[in-house]
Amino acid sequence: MKFRLAPLLALLVLIPVASAQPLPDREPAGTEWIVRPSPALDAVLLVGILSGDEMQSEIYADLIADVRPQLSEDTLGALDRLDRGMRMERGLLTGPVMANILSAGPTGSLDEVVASARDPQGRLRPSLEETPGWDAERAEAIFALMPDMVVALEGLKAFGYGAWYDAHCRPQVEAAAAGMQRQLVPHDVITQQERLVGRGLSPKIEIDLMCFSKPYGISVYGQRFLAHHSYDPQTQLRNAAHEILHPPFDLEDEGLFARLAGLEADPWMRSIVENHDPAFGYNSFRGVVNEDSTQALDQIVSERLGVARDPAARWQRADGGMHMLAAALYHAMKEDGFDQRGGRYEDWLKSALDRGLLAPEEVRRRAGEIVGGDAVQHWYEVAVPEE
Repeated sequence: MKFRLAPLLALLVLIPVASAQPLPDREPAGTEWIVRPSPALDAVLLVGILSGDEMQSEIYADLIADVRPQLSEDTLGALDRLDRGMRMERGLLTGPVMANILSAGPTGSLDEVVASARDPQGRLRPSLEETPGWDAERAEAIFALMPDMVVALEGLKAFGYGAWYDAHCRPQVEAAAAGMQRQLVPHDVITQQERLVGRGLSPKIEIDLMCFSKPYGISVYGQRFLAHHSYDPQTQLRNAAHEILHPPFDLEDEGLFARLAGLEADPWMRSIVENHDPAFGYNSFRGVVNEDSTQALDQIVSERLGVARDPAARWQRADGGMHMLAAALYHAMKEDGFDQRGGRYEDWLKSALDRGLLAPEEVRRRAGEIVGGDAVQHWYEVAVPEE
């Protein structure tokens, strides 16, 4: 998945932790898997946890209680400013978003990440400018917070992060990486994705296994993502099936969004966009379309790989049941045969809209066919009144 600043929260997917299961047998294929630890980006995620990430505060409550009292006042001040500038003022998740941006530079060591945070214009911007959805204004707003990221990361170094990581994280992460690499090698995700997005993708998928990423799967620069070391092989494969598809269409295609204007204005859809828990992200209509398109496509990829979750159970529960559009898109692609013939998703989506397959009433009907009427009705019950 390429880096995009416009829908930053669409880079995240909450990962349900399933019981470990072996992957189905497959013949070795073209996808090149690279699975490894990333202590430096784990430190960036740890900054997000320590600064106040709401979704992670319960998961890592003991860690927060242990580490924050050992940090200097300067470090705590930087953490608080990062929380204010990222989460409170911009609705962004500090750790995941900063990891995403900093991954455009070298990440082999914490010193390299700190160097990038000191000089984002020179070390990060040239690479980021070449990616889809580059937004200079948003980038500058986040770059302006990098001095506090430097203070926070230097504070972790002073705390003894390197030795602490080696004691608390490295053994289980390295063991998980070795086992995961062996199990993923035979599975060709890229071929399945290419047939649905209609463009060539790099054969390489990089998975950085983390200690501090729960409950997220996080796409970063290139076809690379961060995932918790405890996620089982099927979860990692589904995560890869999802993340690399972002974005499955041109995020700046105004012709597409003109076709979607009726759905965007629909009170039921507005209710989903405006009344879901904002901590899940996807807090704009465009963000929902991006994420839900990707989820619908990854469901098809996962089915062809033999690792799919039940679509009804998935979309009844995921992120509070907000991904009704994903269920509808999945239903429409299956009914229209796109899941079998493949092609260019963006072209199919425009065609489906032009043919009325995704009119607001059809989206509700199709979603109901997958998740049931109660899940659809929920968003009527909290619907935004007509103006």
